Amino acid sequence: MNLIRSLRFKFIVGLTLIMLPLFLLLYYNNVYAMKVVRDKVSLTYMNHLAKNVEQNERVLQETNRYLYSLGERDPDIISLFFLQYGSGDYIIAKQRIMNKFMTDIGFYNLIDSFYLYDAVNDDLLLATAGNYDIKKSVVQRSMPAQLRQLEGDIQKPEWSIVRGGSFNALVKTVRINQQFYAGALVDMNAMNDSQQFAESGDRGGAVIVTTDGRALSDSTLNAGQIKLAADHLTGLESPYQVISETGRQARQYLMVGISSAMSEMNYVVLLPEEDMMRNLPFFQQIIRLLPIGAAVILITALFFLRQLLFRPMNALIRGMRRVSRGELDVTLEAPSSSELEFVTRSFNQMIQEIQHLKIDVYEEQLRTREAEFKQLQMQINPHFYLNSLNIIHSLASLQKHELVQQMAGHLADYFRFSLRAGKRVISLNDEIEHIRHYLEIQKLRFPSKLEFELDIEPKAGQYVLPPLTIQPFVENAIIHGFQRRMQPFVIRIAARVTGATDGEAKDGMLELRIMDSGVGFAPELLERLQHGQYAKDPGGQHIGIWNVAHRLLVKYGNEAGLIFENRIDGGAAVSIYLPAQTEEQEGGTHAEPVDCG
Repeated sequence: MNLIRSLRFKFIVGLTLIMLPLFLLLYYNNVYAMKVVRDKVSLTYMNHLAKNVEQNERVLQETNRYLYSLGERDPDIISLFFLQYGSGDYIIAKQRIMNKFMTDIGFYNLIDSFYLYDAVNDDLLLATAGNYDIKKSVVQRSMPAQLRQLEGDIQKPEWSIVRGGSFNALVKTVRINQQFYAGALVDMNAMNDSQQFAESGDRGGAVIVTTDGRALSDSTLNAGQIKLAADHLTGLESPYQVISETGRQARQYLMVGISSAMSEMNYVVLLPEEDMMRNLPFFQQIIRLLPIGAAVILITALFFLRQLLFRPMNALIRGMRRVSRGELDVTLEAPSSSELEFVTRSFNQMIQEIQHLKIDVYEEQLRTREAEFKQLQMQINPHFYLNSLNIIHSLASLQKHELVQQMAGHLADYFRFSLRAGKRVISLNDEIEHIRHYLEIQKLRFPSKLEFELDIEPKAGQYVLPPLTIQPFVENAIIHGFQRRMQPFVIRIAARVTGATDGEAKDGMLELRIMDSGVGFAPELLERLQHGQYAKDPGGQHIGIWNVAHRLLVKYGNEAGLIFENRIDGGAAVSIYLPAQTEEQEGGTHAEPVDCG
């Protein structure tokens, strides 16, 4: 049954079309509410983050201006260029610079260290509020790269990222003169105000990352969350992003972020949606239960319809299918519905009428099939008579009277057989004797050019077959295969009872093979014959083959078969398979009526 046209399918589609707008409206309402929450939360955190970034950027810009002004306004730094290295005045000037740097660190709450580097004497003066040795080591390691960046005439405002042993830092170095360089160092952890984002939940937090995704500051986020945020840095221009983890227990996060204008880094905040939507459990629960609710309603409706409509309809359909397979002993129980009860009673009454009609139709089919079989059986006789007269005419034209007498004897036996050809079946021995007369006639026509061999198993001769089953293939072999005039043309006929596999024949089958040493079947003709296209031969030259195939189909149905092939050593071969039956067995066997069209 076509599923699209079934009542069940149409009901499901109809109910779905009714319920779908309601569910979509409810779903849209919940999704919209969640979007509003995302917008509000993201806006709040974005404002906090933007304020934090703005403060950091402002301090970095003010520090830049402070460093640029040292070479013009600080007399101690200017005097160092003219004082002898290591002299008393030099040391006193350095101490005053150290005191000034320590005082200025208090004004710039983000700055961790100020330093002054003597490139000629490789001397570093460092003022820091943290661990002196660690900060000095970080500055010394970064100085070669810093000096290379200052080789040009233009000093850029951007800060460089350097890695310490236990922390990361921003470093900015400016050129005072040809000998001295001043700079500042900022601890990245001081730039990441994690306390401001403590409301993001236990699984959320803020972090500063490079443009390639490396974490620069400490964070409450784990490595997987930081990597997830780093994979979505390209979307920081959006107000927010909803990103998801991979895996069975994947979580969704709301991500907001801002890129720094003073360095190649990004400020990122990651908020778990589960925590963010903690105040909206009702909306989340409704979205989860929407498919379940729709399924429950649909299943309940289908259950009632199944009991009231589908179950009686299926019983009626099963009964119709059994009837279509020929099972007429079907009686359906009437359902409770008056409409379906009327349909069921009408169906039962129709089956009873079909049972009576089938008997009459079957008897008429048997009579029709018998008449058709006899008509097909006699169709081949005029075809052979014309060929026989042609042979007699050829021998008389050659004035070979002895050959004419021999052929007349064979023709007498041949026509004597034809008088019995109206019988339904004959024995294989009689059919082979008839073929022998035919081949003797052909040998008289082609002396020394035609030979034949008969290889018949003794037990195979007792079985019966329709008359003139073998002759059309022998005749076609002589007409179409006898083209090699320089050597004798050999026809071999073999018969045996076989019990081979399905690829050859079925158990208890009579196998007949007609083989010749001629040119074989043309490829196009062989392909048509192997596909059963006997009636499509050009000009109807193989009407005898079609006649035999059709008679076998009418008598035996699918139990008989023809196989056409070309032999490896040259020539054609035709195999005929039909049930091995004696005349007594054949009298009690009837093939099912078939469609002969």
